[in-house]
Amino acid sequence: MNANHKNSGYVEGDSRSRWVIFAYLGLWFLFGIIFIPAAEKKIDQINASPSPSLAESGMVFVKYIILPMSVFLMVQGLYLCRLGIRTFRSGIHPPPGSKMPFRTRITTGNKARIPAICYMFAGVCSFLIIGLLLMMLQGIFKHV
Repeated sequence: MNANHKNSGYVEGDSRSRWVIFAYLGLWFLFGIIFIPAAEKKIDQINASPSPSLAESGMVFVKYIILPMSVFLMVQGLYLCRLGIRTFRSGIHPPPGSKMPFRTRITTGNKARIPAICYMFAGVCSFLIIGLLLMMLQGIFKHV
């Protein structure tokens, strides 16, 4: 064992942070259970009408799928980018003052940059997914 391994500390998990993460994931799950079947029913009603409109089905897609996903992805992207920036600036993972949901080993230097890069990458990917959703939205209304 090297000296860094013996002297490295841990940040103990915070139960409040754990509840926040599980509540966030629970809301994702709840919205998926509620909105996707509701959207399918609404689209079936539109298709059953004598003159189904692409604009109406597109608005259902926007209200029930794109908007909730965009809100969740925006929150997730902002949090991950903020955590990545704080880790880069401090050079320590987790950044000082951050509460972690689970027990986390404190790393410094180049080893702290790896999680920072991962956080930044995941945050940027969240924003890219929002962009793709908006491009899909534009594609839906392009034919109207």
